Amino acid sequence: MNRQKIMLLILLSLLGLITACTTEAKGQDASIKEGELTDYERSLTDMVSENFFVYDVEFLNDNATTINLKVDYYQEGEHIDTIIDLASSLEDIEKNSEVRLLFMSTPFQDQEKWDAAIITENGMASTTVDEGLPKIEEEGGISGYTGQTELKIGEETIIGSVVKSDRDTITSPVNMDTEEGLKKATSYEHVFILSATLKDCPIGDAGCAE
Repeated sequence: MNRQKIMLLILLSLLGLITACTTEAKGQDASIKEGELTDYERSLTDMVSENFFVYDVEFLNDNATTINLKVDYYQEGEHIDTIIDLASSLEDIEKNSEVRLLFMSTPFQDQEKWDAAIITENGMASTTVDEGLPKIEEEGGISGYTGQTELKIGEETIIGSVVKSDRDTITSPVNMDTEEGLKKATSYEHVFILSATLKDCPIGDAGCAE
């Protein structure tokens, strides 16, 4: 089975798990948590992905009309490029509905490749980037979720990271909310920072993602 067919199966499987929620979280614009995968989904992702992230997001504020996902690439503390910039409208999403966010790193023959998707009860928006990305030969690495539990309108929130390095010791990023913390977390040869932003304006308006 080729990689594109496996990706399609993964997306369709995740789409089928979208559910309505009843969480009461006063004052939050959205709650976010690590998504759970079935054994079947995990077996599919293990076939194609080196690093896989899935999140369940529950929207609690009707003013949230857009969600924007990004993957930013750093080299030794320097921001090189934003390689994923994906936005989706939430205007048709009912309050307390759940949306799934997906990031997947699927390098092939040391060539980086990234996929991202925003999956709602009405369908999905997705993107794949495999051009202009670095060829990475480093064998060591670490990846993980940041443990964030909340998204706020207008605030970019770092929700995951991938570090690739040949250094003997790689420290798992802890606090990337400050400039100093982010600089330390991205001080390796190749670092990918995953983030999500809620916005209260439609896609295409000034200040909103295209």
